[in-house]
Amino acid sequence: MIGSPFVKRAVFFIMLVLFSGCVQEDAKQNLQLGDPAPDFAVKDLKGRVIVLSNLTGNPVILRFFETGCRFCKADTPAFSKFYHKYKGNGLQLLYIGSFYESAEALQTFIDTLAIDFPVAMDEGARLADLYGVRVYPQTLFISPDQKIIAAILGGVGEAELEEILGKYL
Repeated sequence: MIGSPFVKRAVFFIMLVLFSGCVQEDAKQNLQLGDPAPDFAVKDLKGRVIVLSNLTGNPVILRFFETGCRFCKADTPAFSKFYHKYKGNGLQLLYIGSFYESAEALQTFIDTLAIDFPVAMDEGARLADLYGVRVYPQTLFISPDQKIIAAILGGVGEAELEEILGKYL
């Protein structure tokens, strides 16, 4: 599995994103595969507070997206299907709208695509900065022990979701 073209692509893209983005003034180092996922707390659009460290023991998908993004619209059904298939096994999925999205635009996106997993606003680009996200969409995969195991730029398919997280579910 490690030598598969998909894993090689995922490693390449995470390195590209993490090393080509703007340097954060308060960042001590760039995130890399295998690093602990930075902890955060965010309120989703339903008012629920999500704290990453509270999800330890479960695989987590963080999806940074834009409402006008064609990839985001096209692959959200794959994320929804994967989430429904594995949420009973502990899978956690959080969509994070880009810093300039309005609550109204996010709600329209949610309603149009029948999203029933948590969606949060990234006010002030706090989470994007924390994870070094400079390009949308970007999907980060976090292992049950809270380590970054993969990142994908652009669209994501069901086969990629299964390959990355299947062993944890």
